[in-house]
Amino acid sequence: MALIDSRPAYRQRLSDHFQKSAAFDPITSVSSVRDFKNILGRNKYDVVLCGLKPAQEAVQILLNELQSRSIATKIVLLAPLDQKKSIFQGLCFGATAFMPEQLPLPIMEQKLSFHMQDNYWLNPELARLMLRYFSGRGLQAPEALHILSDTEINLLEMVSEGACQRRVAEEQKAESRHIKTLVRGIFQKLHSTHRQKIN
Repeated sequence: MALIDSRPAYRQRLSDHFQKSAAFDPITSVSSVRDFKNILGRNKYDVVLCGLKPAQEAVQILLNELQSRSIATKIVLLAPLDQKKSIFQGLCFGATAFMPEQLPLPIMEQKLSFHMQDNYWLNPELARLMLRYFSGRGLQAPEALHILSDTEINLLEMVSEGACQRRVAEEQKAESRHIKTLVRGIFQKLHSTHRQKIN
């Protein structure tokens, strides 16, 4: 695991907690994206926790570099919930999840363990942002929404209206595992579509 955040006290709090868990050993803790890149070398990390305090442009560069090295790396943004625009930009550039930075650490650990098993999650606000992005308002392309399947669009619409993934599975008469696969696929399409857009 790697921790990147410019606030020493907050970073130390995270490091102290996760060092107690065998699932996240060893811990690399740095204050900036530049410092992390200096020690990155050929090292690989199963999960990188990154606060939004470092410059947004530097975070985007880091996300691209990590994703190009290993698609298995999970990159999780830690941010205040009111920074919706920056959070979504980070997700577009390759972050695989985000969590509120003040989330209780035991819950944060549970969610990270869940995410490391290749599980992804959505909330109503994120689902709405994804629908807006793929509708063409984000991509400026009339065919953009067709990147998603009808099933994926329906899933996002249901979540945007407040349905949890379990309820989506019940209404679509699908296994929970299938819904998880759909959500993961939506994130992958978001990443690949955004890379094509900026290249």
